[in-house]
Amino acid sequence: MRELPPAVRPVVDFLNTVDVEDGTDVFGDGPEALANWLVDKRLCHSRPSVTAVDVQAAIDLRRGLRSLALANTGEPVDPEDVQAAQEVLAALPLTLRLPADTDAAKDGPDLAASGGSFSEALGRIAAAYFAASAGGDWSRVRRCPAHDCAWVFWDSSRNASRRWCSMRVCGNRAKARAFTERRATRPA
Repeated sequence: MRELPPAVRPVVDFLNTVDVEDGTDVFGDGPEALANWLVDKRLCHSRPSVTAVDVQAAIDLRRGLRSLALANTGEPVDPEDVQAAQEVLAALPLTLRLPADTDAAKDGPDLAASGGSFSEALGRIAAAYFAASAGGDWSRVRRCPAHDCAWVFWDSSRNASRRWCSMRVCGNRAKARAFTERRATRPA
């Protein structure tokens, strides 16, 4: 089993700020809630100034990345969600840095965030996504395909074949639903 790499955790945490099952959204409470979350997750060193426009940018980035995480389970990507995220990414102050020493050279370039407190925090999330993608870890970040769940999880299985966030809950529900449907369509 592969553990969630620490560099990927900020992305998974960010994507799980919305809980479909409970109907909650951490950012739904506005700029203050987003600012608190960024500080709690140590993506900002001090409390950032966050506006309603910033909240929408965070939501758009999250929607696009959640769509890409769902694609890792074989589901189609939502082009509108990805386009909205792309527009957020285009506005972020991200810098591609070349390795400065021999030890770092083997890892290749690094994507770093700069700028103000909020944009730097969102940039760190974007940089974590790009690092996970470049390092081959993104394919293990999945969104549960159960429409009443949609939790984002790390596929820690040996062969990277996990589909559901939990076989005990979502996987079991899907299997029970499929069984019921098969029985209903069987001739009596």
